[in-house]
Amino acid sequence: MYLKYYFIALYFLINSVFAQSNHTILTYNLLNYEDEDDREGYYQLIIDEIQPDIIVCQEVNANDGFNHFLNDVLNIIQPNEWLGAEFTNQSASQDIALYYKPQYFNYISTSVINTAQGSGTRDVIEWVMQHVESLVEFRIYGVHLKASSGNSNSQERLAETTALRNYLNELPSGSHFMVCGDFNIYSNSSTSEPAFDMLTGAGDNTVGQLFDPINRIGHWHNNSSFSDVHTQSPRTTQFGGGANGGMDDRFDWIFVSSAVLEDSYEINYVENTYTAYGNDGQHFNQAINSGTNSAVSEEIADAIHGASDHLPIFAEFQFPSGGESDYDIVISEVMPNPAAVSDTYGEWFEIKNLDSIIIDLNGWIIRDEGNDIHIINTSIEIQPGQYMVLGRNGNESANGGYVSDYTYSSFALANTNDEIIILDQNEKIVDGISYGNTFPFSSGVSMYLMDFVSESNIDTNWASSSLIYGDGDRGTPGRAWNDSIVVSTLNDHLLPNVFELYPPYPNPFNPTTQISFLVNHTSFVALNIYDINGKFVQNIYHAKTTPGYYQSIWKANNAPSGIYFLSLESEKTIITHKLMLMK
Repeated sequence: MYLKYYFIALYFLINSVFAQSNHTILTYNLLNYEDEDDREGYYQLIIDEIQPDIIVCQEVNANDGFNHFLNDVLNIIQPNEWLGAEFTNQSASQDIALYYKPQYFNYISTSVINTAQGSGTRDVIEWVMQHVESLVEFRIYGVHLKASSGNSNSQERLAETTALRNYLNELPSGSHFMVCGDFNIYSNSSTSEPAFDMLTGAGDNTVGQLFDPINRIGHWHNNSSFSDVHTQSPRTTQFGGGANGGMDDRFDWIFVSSAVLEDSYEINYVENTYTAYGNDGQHFNQAINSGTNSAVSEEIADAIHGASDHLPIFAEFQFPSGGESDYDIVISEVMPNPAAVSDTYGEWFEIKNLDSIIIDLNGWIIRDEGNDIHIINTSIEIQPGQYMVLGRNGNESANGGYVSDYTYSSFALANTNDEIIILDQNEKIVDGISYGNTFPFSSGVSMYLMDFVSESNIDTNWASSSLIYGDGDRGTPGRAWNDSIVVSTLNDHLLPNVFELYPPYPNPFNPTTQISFLVNHTSFVALNIYDINGKFVQNIYHAKTTPGYYQSIWKANNAPSGIYFLSLESEKTIITHKLMLMK
């Protein structure tokens, strides 16, 4: 079967229209974790209750801590469900790790962002991940900034965040990413905590700007107005290391890029899911398990208290459900780089309905892996066996002479490499092609899929078009690559003086008949098939045509036996012949 796949990014779609799959991302400072047998039961309880799909951990002590948390915590509560992304030992005694469920996510790569400024500071870790169902790619950044109050520490945090923001600003516009971890930032004050402005301010470049999904921004240190979002410390007594000041700081965050907050196709924050786990807002300057906790059970409150000096933070994110559509439509031909006119006017691609039913494309999506997207918002039907041309311009006199059955916007084909991804109204993958320099297209020459059951992302399954249409580009928009309209080699030096349609041969026929016609002046010419009731059946040819002798064929494989009418149509003249298909 031809490849049906999806890449992902986008934009301004209403989430409720599309099926989505929700996944929980958790960030948790584990408090100097190496192989803490006395605390592993607490972690097991907490994580089993939250049921995350990705976990970003801070204060993981080297490879021993990384492996023990995977094997002694995650694989105990959910055996064989977890993997760790490639781990980076920063030699800082407190490292950052990511764990994920391969059932839902693929790990792609780990990179180190050089943010460390000296002793007590750490590099930021970047992980590129992919959602399994939809193949949407996104980035997660693990952060643990310089700890403690005071001007020198805040300046070190500023240096760390400046390096991070500069890196994020270089990402492609519209990138989907989350920055998770322990930021050790006391407030949003631009003077005492300039690091916060560095992360969340617009600045000259907004690509890397971070956003708080719940927009609880202010001076949260030791401020009861922010008691429900405080994350440190769940303790008021000193034991096992860490802070013991009671709940009075918001150090732990999941920041997101602007694209994650939009109603985008690829990944969205789910409203009202951002949670400082265990914080019921009633424990300001108290231990999290003091008295009654209305957010969690007593057992969980005790586990949070004993496990770490930070609360775990989690949020849910929506991803496309992915999967293949039930509709059988294939991208059959692509013109990425027309020569007769500019790309803006002349590019197009063709689809064919291989299904046995009429398909309405209303609500379907055309997009690429980047920011290009178009939603078809009108009823447009494609018949079984029919070809349909979708292009950037519907004016044949300006687009190089192809007939656009549907004109799209906010989507364009690059001349060297790009993607075409088609999703049905349920956001299921119908078909897709990712083409590059090895594919057989060139300036003014389209490429066609030679076999509809072949993989469309393999360059050798495509071939260059050799037939001329319209103003001189090569391709067969709206018909099969071998249903050729060709100028005859006989008498092609004689210009016709009449507009004429010859009787098709053979007639009756099964299932192919040859059609010949003369054109005596340059005009737009169409060859159409109608049934006995005058209902349109198929367009065989429609293009700006210069004077000459032409031949075509009609392959009526999908048409039932019966009487049809062949019509040669120009701006001024219509000529018809009766056809009889006998199967």
